[in-house]
Amino acid sequence: MKLRLAALCAWLLLPLVAAAHAHLEAAQPADGSVITAAPDKFVLSFSEPAQLTSLSLLKTGVSEPQKIAALPSAMSAQISIVAPALGPGSYELRYRVLSADSHIMSGSVHFTIAMP
Repeated sequence: MKLRLAALCAWLLLPLVAAAHAHLEAAQPADGSVITAAPDKFVLSFSEPAQLTSLSLLKTGVSEPQKIAALPSAMSAQISIVAPALGPGSYELRYRVLSADSHIMSGSVHFTIAMP
């Protein structure tokens, strides 16, 4: 009986724990998008305020990602970063954030800049 009660409590609390972490809700450029002009900025929108701790950009065919070092220091649910000059190609924008509950979350956004 105690085991069932413990399992029920864990099941009921799981959504609260899962909802406590910042997760990416939207990005500009959008994940999977094909755009015809290089973006002047990257915008990452999270489910709760987060602090960006790492951001890099990997172009397909290039072995080393380009680190983007001018990161904002304040926590925010929407983070905007000036984009470097980019040419046509496929890119992966990799990010890592620290959420308000001290959990580190990471992910990536893929986009392609097509020739106009």
